[in-house]
Amino acid sequence: MPYKKFFLIICCALAVLAGGCKKKKKDDPTPVTPPAQEAELAVTIPNINLNQDNNAAQGATLELTLNITSTPLPPEGYTITITATDPAGEVIAQNAVATGNTGSTNVTLINLPSLQVAKIVVTVTSKTKPSNTKTFRFGVMNKVP
Repeated sequence: MPYKKFFLIICCALAVLAGGCKKKKKDDPTPVTPPAQEAELAVTIPNINLNQDNNAAQGATLELTLNITSTPLPPEGYTITITATDPAGEVIAQNAVATGNTGSTNVTLINLPSLQVAKIVVTVTSKTKPSNTKTFRFGVMNKVP
């Protein structure tokens, strides 16, 4: 007879535990969609021969237009950094970092050395996702003595 009481207690305990393991209902039946991945940057620089040194400037400055053709554009915009070096490898001072959030941005190269090819590196980086970046290299010669 003592086994009947013990068996009854175990059955009650299992019933209570089984009720506690029931699957809970969700309050919100609509699933949350994750944010969309940012599109890879697509950038063009018209009228510039990339990876070549045969670009010419008619003075110490050269205006560039950067067309950002990513669809959609980075939500928080992008930054454009320009680095220039002379033939000896010395850094040529350029304007501060430019920012944009439209499909086209103009930047100006400055202090181009006379009758020498300056090595230019243009980097476009998404503000939303800093690993989303495009880099372009080319040379520019100031043809004015």
